[in-house]
Amino acid sequence: MDLEYLDDRFGRGAWRIRSARPAILLTVLVLAACSGRTSPQLSPVPESLAIDGVTAGAEPPASASAPTLGEVASEALDAWEGESPGFQDDVLSFDEGDRRSFYHIYGSDPLGLSERAVSLAERNEIPLEMNEHVERWIDFFTTGNGRTRFRIYLERAGAYEEMIRRRLRQAGLPEDLLYLAMIESGMNPNAYSRAHAVGLWQFIRGTGRLYDLEIGYWLDERRDPFKATDAAVAHLRDLYEDYGSWYLAAAAYNGGPGRVNRGIARTGSNDFWDLSDARVLRRETRNYVPKLIAATTIAKNPVRYGFDDVVPQPPLAFDVVEVPDATSFDVLAEAAGTTEDEIRRLNPQYPRRVTPPDTRAEVRVPPGTAATFTTAYAQVPASERVTWLEHVVTRGQTLSHIADRYGVSITAIRATNNNVNPRRLQIGQKLIIPRSGRARARVASAAPAPAPAVTSEDGSRIVTVQRGDTLWTIARAHGVTTRDLMAMNNLKSSRIYPGDRLTVGK
Repeated sequence: MDLEYLDDRFGRGAWRIRSARPAILLTVLVLAACSGRTSPQLSPVPESLAIDGVTAGAEPPASASAPTLGEVASEALDAWEGESPGFQDDVLSFDEGDRRSFYHIYGSDPLGLSERAVSLAERNEIPLEMNEHVERWIDFFTTGNGRTRFRIYLERAGAYEEMIRRRLRQAGLPEDLLYLAMIESGMNPNAYSRAHAVGLWQFIRGTGRLYDLEIGYWLDERRDPFKATDAAVAHLRDLYEDYGSWYLAAAAYNGGPGRVNRGIARTGSNDFWDLSDARVLRRETRNYVPKLIAATTIAKNPVRYGFDDVVPQPPLAFDVVEVPDATSFDVLAEAAGTTEDEIRRLNPQYPRRVTPPDTRAEVRVPPGTAATFTTAYAQVPASERVTWLEHVVTRGQTLSHIADRYGVSITAIRATNNNVNPRRLQIGQKLIIPRSGRARARVASAAPAPAPAVTSEDGSRIVTVQRGDTLWTIARAHGVTTRDLMAMNNLKSSRIYPGDRLTVGK
């Protein structure tokens, strides 16, 4: 079939064969007969049968012209073997080869002619139609602020692309669904929308829990790129099984199956563009599929669209360790010999910057640091694993007053408390205060401070270990990490004894 001709003829994109579909189908059957194949057996035509997409007696719409026999090529027929398919009780019967050809041409089963949908393994591509809606989004993503954003999306994608493609491939889904995450969140696992959708794949609470994501105060697996991707893969697979069309599956992913189902019922069509033109979908959902097609088109051809100098982030790499109880990110970072920002980047599933209390939790640390982390963490007393406090708001308190009281910033308090609104504090409301100075003072008063360092002849700063000292307390007191302390002193284990002399710097 000459898809470029159909695109020009109907203005709907290569796959959008809408009002003229019945005429095209009849044309294909006539061509089959003319080519020497057995003529199909047609049941009587009812008087109300639509001809060329227009019910008999009705005024034809302006765009309802159908191609002539000579104007339509027969690529679909070339793929068929044996006799032409025939009508039986007004239902076209396909064999497996016919069904595959039909789906590859039409992109779905708009007339309900197939007895069953093709398998997921066979539907391994998202059709990339081109029309004015898609072109408008391509223009947006390649100019002005849209171009700046899309460059960031392409850079971020490098961290997750390999993982997402592997999971989609294993599930038999199109790998290009990767770009659905791009338009959902900009490839940001910490993204949060007005509709309270969260994470790389923008799950709301109900859908996330439906796909076994744990969502709570201390742990939100919607932010976990790996678990959220598994949930998204399962959700998209279910939606495709319901609709047999990636466009409708994407629309349902964005706007919900209920709205899509109501749109299909109102229009009598299961073609996304019909639903979009009829405005039975929300504006956001009407834009969603064109946006997905545009993002996919650009991301698959970045050089063509001027993104040849983008440097993607390296794939996410890490070791996994386990902590027995609540531990704040600053403690995790120090034990791993890294920064809090790196711990947060690897562990967005812990939105309070602390692992859940009374729970053994997995933590991702930089690659190659698991052994060092385990050794250093073992030296941290349980009382020092968390450096935050819980504050109960009282009458007259403001976020500024609370921040001043604990010596932390308003920004830090808001980030730790789900972006709490400073103007809507309520009496009795509980706030988590991160890295509290008071908490540090409490820890300091519970244990003797390590001895001060003395400077040796070569300029090294030396500390003599006292009873009760640990590598952790010495490192903390002298502004170094446990990992650095072990390296400076050629220590193979964390065991130290009173009287040992340790270098803590120069």
